[in-house]
Amino acid sequence: MTPTTGLAPSRDTGARAPAPAHDRPATPPAGPRAARTRLLLEGRIVPTLLRLAAPNVVVNVVLIAVTASVDAHFVGRMGPSALAGLSLVFPLLMLMQQIANATMGGAIASAVARAMGAGRRDDAAALVVHGLVIAGAMAALFTAGALVAGPSVYAVMGGEGAVLAAAVEYSNAIFAGAVAFWALGALTSVVRGVGQPGVLAAVYTAAEALHVLLVPALAFGVGPVPPMGITGAAVATVTSFLCSSAALAWYVASGRTPLAVSRRAVRLERRLFAEILAVGAPMSLQPVLNNVALAALTAFVATLGPTALAAFGAGIRLEYVLYPLAFGLGAGVLALVGTNVGAGQTVRATRIAWTAAALGAGLTATIGALALAWPRAWVTLFSASEAVQVAGAAYLGVASLGYVFVGLGLPLSSAFQAAARPLWPLLAVAGRVFVVAAGGWVAVHAAGAGLVGLAAVSALGGVAYGATLALAFSGGAWRSAIAGRAR
Repeated sequence: MTPTTGLAPSRDTGARAPAPAHDRPATPPAGPRAARTRLLLEGRIVPTLLRLAAPNVVVNVVLIAVTASVDAHFVGRMGPSALAGLSLVFPLLMLMQQIANATMGGAIASAVARAMGAGRRDDAAALVVHGLVIAGAMAALFTAGALVAGPSVYAVMGGEGAVLAAAVEYSNAIFAGAVAFWALGALTSVVRGVGQPGVLAAVYTAAEALHVLLVPALAFGVGPVPPMGITGAAVATVTSFLCSSAALAWYVASGRTPLAVSRRAVRLERRLFAEILAVGAPMSLQPVLNNVALAALTAFVATLGPTALAAFGAGIRLEYVLYPLAFGLGAGVLALVGTNVGAGQTVRATRIAWTAAALGAGLTATIGALALAWPRAWVTLFSASEAVQVAGAAYLGVASLGYVFVGLGLPLSSAFQAAARPLWPLLAVAGRVFVVAAGGWVAVHAAGAGLVGLAAVSALGGVAYGATLALAFSGGAWRSAIAGRAR
């Protein structure tokens, strides 16, 4: 039985005026496997976006929230030193996953989508192999880096004694399996690029169920399996990612996607590597810059004392909820805009991007409005301290004002990525870092504005990010990105 894709053809049967000549694909796709590509090129925008976004939200929640929480839950039973060691490794592991899935992975997805839209099916299939080669090289880089530099990095981050030993043990095991994370990121991006996210939701959910079973079994032992401690948690995570990768590799090779992936040797070409790396390499700076902004804001808050830091920690977690939702929408934008740009349907691609931006802004504005109305309700989920609840509510009441701009900017960032133009997304993130760094210093050291002042800085950082992308998209930057592609 062919797995469901979660992407059904549109039921819009109403009569439509024919699209202008410059906004039609040059070579309309034909054949049963191309039905999904036709949907990306011709389907109603909002229903298609939502069909693509919903399964991607499931994938992002599993990646960002569930997987990390499961390891932390079981490792926490091994004692505070083990949990602290895991916490030291977590930022680097998340950085690798962000690059593998969102930036380099997004470059693979957009390259495949553009090739499919342009009717370059051989190139689209070859890009799968090129993407996997890049993933293998990046995995080797992360493995070598963690094995060689990991102990020193974790020591600089404050690890010592039993905490440092736990961090190194977990890091060595998890990064030894970096190829599993990178292969899954590349294959996930391929399936996203052809508009079949329903498959991803099914695979990720099944793999996470396996992960939940394996972590306690390997960490604490079961039957003939001896306890492996914190290494067992890492091995369980790597195993679940390997199983996900194998399932997606089989799916892509089986002919169930619009791609005709050849089982014969594919000739590696510089131009296809360049098509991915020209976007993926610069975009890989984006999660690094985002982490710099978060680290800077955290450092400023830390100067205000433990109550402010606890309140900030509770408040910032609501912003983490925004990203799986907005990135789910952005994954749909990658497939839709990339396919339509490749097909020369630039008017439709522009309309898709603005529609997604409006949906993203509306969604995050709703979350922001709820936080503004009842900020304390969220903070109480993380702390019973009256002082922390009061400070956290004050922080959220201001910081949530910037959420709408984050929701506006992320889909537009994906649209630029889909059109192979990474400059403006990078400039937008750099602008956010500058606002947070400069504004945070002013708020703490010059104005003495405290936690509320830093909340305002956080909101202004979101405004800078979203406004930069909106202005670039509505101005000449987007027109330049799609120049010469209209047909």
